[in-house]
Amino acid sequence: MVLSFKLRAPEQFLRVQRAEVEVMAGENEANEVPVLSLRQHSERRSNSGLGSYSDPAPAMLRSSLRRFASTAPLKSPAGRSSVVWTYLPQQLPYALGLLLQETLVANRLSAKKLLAAPSELSPSQLERAQRTAETDVLLLLQHRPVYTAGRREKDLEVARLEGERLSALGADYVMTMRGGQTTYHGPGQLVGYPIFDLGAAEVRSFCLKEEHDEANSSQLTTRCYVDHLERFLATLTTSLRVPVYDLPHTGVFTSPTAKIGSIGVHVRRRITLHGFSINIEQQALGWFANIVACGLDEVHATSVQTELRRLGVAQEGEGVKVEHVVGKAVEELGKEYGRVMEELGSQEEYAEIAKVIADGVAGKLPPLLAAASK
Repeated sequence: MVLSFKLRAPEQFLRVQRAEVEVMAGENEANEVPVLSLRQHSERRSNSGLGSYSDPAPAMLRSSLRRFASTAPLKSPAGRSSVVWTYLPQQLPYALGLLLQETLVANRLSAKKLLAAPSELSPSQLERAQRTAETDVLLLLQHRPVYTAGRREKDLEVARLEGERLSALGADYVMTMRGGQTTYHGPGQLVGYPIFDLGAAEVRSFCLKEEHDEANSSQLTTRCYVDHLERFLATLTTSLRVPVYDLPHTGVFTSPTAKIGSIGVHVRRRITLHGFSINIEQQALGWFANIVACGLDEVHATSVQTELRRLGVAQEGEGVKVEHVVGKAVEELGKEYGRVMEELGSQEEYAEIAKVIADGVAGKLPPLLAAASK
């Protein structure tokens, strides 16, 4: 249940997972979550030497996106709600990030259940349930060093011994329900968790099931969602002046043996968890040396800093940082999915979401029922 670096053929990438989740967040006191505005992110990017967001990628970089050219950016229907986003500048332990995602998903599913019987709700309860059920959220963050093992790690004893070895290096080790094998997340890597409702009618209007089956013509596929997530990640990479390499695998590569961006998605009753990661700073790469990421001996991790130095664009000790990329990531994801991106702040309508995130960062969220982790 974390971002997966597993390389699979696209048609094998995901299976929709379903679980009954009925738990609402607890009544904890809210803490203020520090965030940077899009303007501040833009200023940091300019100060890093990457230029403004309006700077187009060089033609040689744009040409390297040919694998993604068949997936055109989505167009947003009129009146579609914004995606509420926030960047958490502190390094979040993986367990807290997972619980935060699970709580946001559980709240949305619980609100949807309430909306099934709207006549039983007061006007204020109805408004609250609709807002919770309909608001898509994007969490951007860096994790504290963590190795995670996916469901393909079948031998539990081997996984236990591997966990002991990796934990001794100073990183957390977590067994997860995501697909794939062992991978790493940590400082210097931008992680994005879109909590999106794939079943929303407004989504179906521009991303329909690929098989033209009339009985399912209004069903949004996970495949379509992942296709655009991958295109977004490739566009983000080239916007940072790093060319991408055309490979028939999920993820973003800079050569046949170097991977810079990864995608791993879990879907619960049409609500997405997890999402993407991109290696920005070189500091993230040393941790990958301790594992064969996703069981691929021939593929190693690379980063934006590493590639820019290889290309002669940046010198040692210089280069882009994770916080420089946040604003551009928000911009490109909004373009790809045809969504307006609204930063989470003091907006009254998003106060409950802000409270959940604050409690999640502070470790104050109550544990969910077992069904919530399935």
